[in-house]
Amino acid sequence: MKITEDNNNVYIESYVIPKGMEKEDLKARENVIWAMYSRWSAENPEKKCYNNNLQSDIFVVFKSITETTEKAARNYKSTMAFYALDLALQYARKTGQDKPHSKRQAEYDKILIMIATSDLFEPYFSRIKLTVGVKKSGRKNMYCITAIEDSTDEK
Repeated sequence: MKITEDNNNVYIESYVIPKGMEKEDLKARENVIWAMYSRWSAENPEKKCYNNNLQSDIFVVFKSITETTEKAARNYKSTMAFYALDLALQYARKTGQDKPHSKRQAEYDKILIMIATSDLFEPYFSRIKLTVGVKKSGRKNMYCITAIEDSTDEK
């Protein structure tokens, strides 16, 4: 994968990810996440990926993308992390567990904190945080995906 950048943008394939914090930059990053998701869902019609560590499928639902869009669009590196969705879903390892702590998470019995590592995005970041909600039935839904820039951001 080739990543290039200039003072204002990062370029991954055909995606242009603005680095700025202006309202139009945030909106542009939201649009990039939705475009990446559209491509991913076309290639993954079952909208799931098997996670080796959990030995279970993780499903990507509409709520996964809306939550990710809201959080990841705030930081261009987290928008970049969405590009590695398959890698994160497949290789993330559970590093912690939490109880749901918001109305948005109320449908889940527990929240798993997972970390995927990759040199794919060096020097921008090397770890991706994947938050997964576990329902009473045991079904695991991705809740959010973001980049981790240093060890203090892990939890």
